[in-house]
Amino acid sequence: MRTKVKTYAKINLTLNICGASGGFHDIESLVTTVDLFDTVILSPRKDDKIVLKMRGAGEDIPPEKNNAYKAAKLFSETFKTGGADIEIVKRIPLAGGLGGSSADAAGVLNAMKKAYEIDEDVKPLADKLGSDTGYMLSGGFAVISGRGEKVKKIETDLKLNLVLIYAKSGVNTADCYKEFDLSGASGMISDTGAAEKALKNGDENGLYKEVGNALYLPASALNAEVKENLDEMKSLSPKASGMTGSGSTVFGIFETEELCRWAVEKLKRKDIDAEYVTTITPSDKKLFGIFG
Repeated sequence: MRTKVKTYAKINLTLNICGASGGFHDIESLVTTVDLFDTVILSPRKDDKIVLKMRGAGEDIPPEKNNAYKAAKLFSETFKTGGADIEIVKRIPLAGGLGGSSADAAGVLNAMKKAYEIDEDVKPLADKLGSDTGYMLSGGFAVISGRGEKVKKIETDLKLNLVLIYAKSGVNTADCYKEFDLSGASGMISDTGAAEKALKNGDENGLYKEVGNALYLPASALNAEVKENLDEMKSLSPKASGMTGSGSTVFGIFETEELCRWAVEKLKRKDIDAEYVTTITPSDKKLFGIFG
């Protein structure tokens, strides 16, 4: 039985670096998923082989180094199932801070659960595959902490309209954290607790005040496009703007879809790669459901 899964990109509305432990940085971040997605198409196999094909991006990544491949292998070994033929159609840019690798791993785990009719929780597997992979299993608004494995869901009806600007080149996450350590930059630039409270209360202006990312300065030091693109976004007077993840994608939040589409048009006239997206939550059943 062939199974298809849409697996969504995430935006870090806040991102603080709280310290380090065990060789990893501890973070605190208010995150949300947006309607930019990769599609995972999976068919179970009678043997234990994992065959992965990437389309759109990532074709040159060796399968054994791809988190989607690792997810399928870990699932098969854990639950003693067969392997899978997997095709991933990429739309989430690589090295853009949008969680594409984690999204693909989460999508494969969800597809394997469906294909092999496994009801058990796969978050423990997801947490072994990437810092925010467990969160990406279901998405929505949440505060993630630790390495990203601690997930506190936030129930809200708030819908944000955003414009993304994609850089021509990405930022390597490990390099960005290394640059952060060398720079001595502050890791605590947002009050994530205040942002969470504002979100729960529907206080959009309170939320916008806290948008920020402790990795912005190191990312812009590694890739000049990050600052250039954020300056372009700010020139359009969004309610809030920032960078997601370790870069290189920047975003602006606007009051309406119409303003977002106006901003995208303005940016594209300057030959800037921009796209309108909106936040989605697990309650959007038609969007988050497994289909096919």
